[in-house]
Amino acid sequence: MRYKKRYFLLELDGSLEEDNPEKIIFSVINKIEPLLAIRSNTRIIKDKIIKKGEKTYIILAVNNEYKYRVIFALSLISKFYKAKLLTIMNSGNIKKINAFKF
Repeated sequence: MRYKKRYFLLELDGSLEEDNPEKIIFSVINKIEPLLAIRSNTRIIKDKIIKKGEKTYIILAVNNEYKYRVIFALSLISKFYKAKLLTIMNSGNIKKINAFKF
């Protein structure tokens, strides 16, 4: 059976020049709850990563069943990195998120 996907538009605010935002997101998710990134089938849409100054915008795809666990884990990103996370928008349709103006 196919699962429903949920897409999140995330804004990382902070100094992340030396680190890859992909590594940061997956490491935080797995530090809080081991193997959550695998169970939730977390994916980052790589061609939609936008960096503007100290802000990085990322689109994240997650299994709908684990969406609250993933957002909770990512909300604790400031404990591990000098960054703040803001969930700007969530949707079951990637077209709605692509229409957002950065």
